[in-house]
Amino acid sequence: MKPVRKLSAWFARQTSLTIDLILIGLVALPVYLLALWFQALDRFFELTRHHQNHSLDWIIILLIVLGVAAMFFSARRVIELRHEVARRRATERESHRQARHDALTGLPNRRWFMENFSRWVSHVPEGEACALFIVDLDNFKPINDVYGHRLGDEVLRVVAERMSTIAEHGAVVRLGGDEFGVLMNCRADGDAAARLAQRIVHEVQKPIPLAALSLEVGVSVGVAIYDQAGNRNSTMARRDGAEVETVLRQADTAMYLAKSEGRAQYRFFDPAMDQRLQQRVELEGEIEAAIADGQIVPYYQRIVDLKTSETIGFEALARWEHPTRGLLSADAFIPIAEDTGTIGEMTYALLERAIHDAKAWPEHLYLSVNVSPRLINDPNLPLRVLGLLSKSSFAPHRLAIEITENAVVRELDKAKAVLGTLRDVGVRIALDDFGTGYSGLYHLRELRLDTLKIDRSFTSQMLHKPEEARIVKAIVSLSQSLGLHTTAEGIENREVLDRLMQLGCDTGQGSMFGEPEPAAIVSAALRKGTQPARQIA
Repeated sequence: MKPVRKLSAWFARQTSLTIDLILIGLVALPVYLLALWFQALDRFFELTRHHQNHSLDWIIILLIVLGVAAMFFSARRVIELRHEVARRRATERESHRQARHDALTGLPNRRWFMENFSRWVSHVPEGEACALFIVDLDNFKPINDVYGHRLGDEVLRVVAERMSTIAEHGAVVRLGGDEFGVLMNCRADGDAAARLAQRIVHEVQKPIPLAALSLEVGVSVGVAIYDQAGNRNSTMARRDGAEVETVLRQADTAMYLAKSEGRAQYRFFDPAMDQRLQQRVELEGEIEAAIADGQIVPYYQRIVDLKTSETIGFEALARWEHPTRGLLSADAFIPIAEDTGTIGEMTYALLERAIHDAKAWPEHLYLSVNVSPRLINDPNLPLRVLGLLSKSSFAPHRLAIEITENAVVRELDKAKAVLGTLRDVGVRIALDDFGTGYSGLYHLRELRLDTLKIDRSFTSQMLHKPEEARIVKAIVSLSQSLGLHTTAEGIENREVLDRLMQLGCDTGQGSMFGEPEPAAIVSAALRKGTQPARQIA
């Protein structure tokens, strides 16, 4: 914060000096004129001294008194004007400060950052570079949801204080919500930026004692090193134009990579990310046409009964059969569809195609389809789904809709109404990636679920990490106590399968049973009457 205060103090000194010079001029001019006036009076007395006209003397004395009074009141008005100007300037400075500072934390805000970025980087000493850190809190939303916004605000204040202490030689800003920024100078060939990023991750995640609670939030940090020549040639610079927008997007890109790789870590922006962004920009422009042309199709992954080793259904997974890039997995384009607003159109197109494919399967097999969080709160979802089922004469009990925990927590009442309508007609409801979100027993009770799906991040590590194994055991026990079906994702070997069977898990899917396959291969295997799942020896 010291550079910020120095910059503000310099502007204040320049402004005050200008006002003082103007006021000195306003006072000096009347004084000068008064001196000339007294000199003229003195000369006048010399010329009239030989006259004995006392009336004239009294008139002259009266004029002198009036002149002195006028000068007194003029000086007083000048002083009052000085105070009034000072008050107005103070009010303007406070208004300017409030417009460019966050009311909750007292930190400079995004507006200050956007206005001062160019000035900051223009004063970077030779041999140094400007580093921008984007710091986004992990798991902050549950604190607001569970403990309320008052405690959430207190957490933000504590984080702001810690950030200011950590980055005392830089400028800390609150960019909005639970996102902070740090702007600082560092040697271009040094590791100061990496040390600061590591310290931010380590210090901010320390427990925060508030109201007899000990709250913890982690952070994901993205770092962009400002290089004027490099940024000018980057994809982001060609897209954004302004240097501040370019550096912001670079740091944001690095931060989201850190978050996607497990959170509570930091990543530096590199040109490879710029290339990925270029690919994303190109896919953004192509995705709408790809949906219309049927390039995005369902691939099917087997769901196996762990007790009998038989296939009981398939999960439809989106794949983009791109004409030049080849087969793209859902991770490459689902976030794009979410951001561009085409996810609804894509989901309904995939659902219609999957229902058409599943219509030819044996009737004991069911179809499971993921639904975007954006659609869970759409009151038209049940009508659209029932319309597609009716169009293909597909039995509702053969369809399972998979939702995520985060989608449920956001708008529980709306989700409850939408999913309740689907369940009333026989559609199954599965809670996907259970254990990675923020739902609790209250949500499980209110939503009338059929299945809990254990996320692959737990099953893949349960043999090596005791805490992951305990989570899987707890989920299976919880499902059994609530009368719910349990499906484990990410089963890749026999050891994991045996452990899940010992715990009493009902069904599973993963590479051990086969990778996702196109409809033609699945249909051909079913027509031949062969077992679509791999043999479990």
